[in-house]
Amino acid sequence: MSQMPVKGNSVLITTMVGLFAIAVLGGLLIGKKRSTSETQTVAQPDSRGQFLYQGMCASCHGSEGRGDGVSAENLKSAPRDFSLRPWKTLIDLPSIKKVIVEGIPGTVMPGMKNALAEPDLDSLANHVLKLADQNPSPTMKVFSKTDRLASDAGFVLVANSAAPLLQLEDEQGNKLKLSDYKDKTVMLHFWGVQCPHCLKEMQSLLEVEKSFQGRSFVVLHVCTDEEDAKIAQQIASKYAPGIKIVVETSGIGLARYEVQTLPAFWLIGGGGRTLARSTGARDWASNACLTFIESLIPN
Repeated sequence: MSQMPVKGNSVLITTMVGLFAIAVLGGLLIGKKRSTSETQTVAQPDSRGQFLYQGMCASCHGSEGRGDGVSAENLKSAPRDFSLRPWKTLIDLPSIKKVIVEGIPGTVMPGMKNALAEPDLDSLANHVLKLADQNPSPTMKVFSKTDRLASDAGFVLVANSAAPLLQLEDEQGNKLKLSDYKDKTVMLHFWGVQCPHCLKEMQSLLEVEKSFQGRSFVVLHVCTDEEDAKIAQQIASKYAPGIKIVVETSGIGLARYEVQTLPAFWLIGGGGRTLARSTGARDWASNACLTFIESLIPN
């Protein structure tokens, strides 16, 4: 995922502490009202979960769980959009509670440890699950039954629809578009020069290209954070000599593909139809990845 200023961690921690204090104070006030007046209406579990979420999570994940909170831009990596798939964990209450308590090591997601009482933890987890289940991405439809090959490779199948347009350019200034590869399976690799995970796996992705050399398969390495294709090419070549990169020149291509975290991948079939998508680094030399890609390449 793309590198952001380190100061984002301190901003996150300060924000979380302040908002957590507000959430706890709200809980104390509710408890006080309950003890002093039996007729006082107490917050129901759903409203309590929403209250805790807005106080402790929304500044990063956004009020609707889209990963677009006010603090998101200051973080080293983009917060999860709960509507997108796949998750790195199961999408159920035990898994969500575990992440809330323990956080996610190696990311900016902190753990709450024992800060929440069990009823509040349940309420918060239920609200996150509600956002995940009832807030689907407006432009994506995921098949209810993911193909085993895709699942094993870390991809999720998407609706077979026309791939969004991209305006691409290489370091020589050549203009490219997806329709240039209408008879091939295309893997779009969205990466960034400031994304260490992206740069680390450049060589392994180049090896994937070589594995299917001569076949109807191509990888388009689309740089997301450098407008000058020559600069992006120079950086990528240091990590994977021989790799060919492009930049997106329209300014809206990333939004069309809902790229929120890096690296991100889309597989486009012959005729320019969307097949599958994924986010995050992986072992591209694995049998699961190679087998899945193989299954999508026309004979």
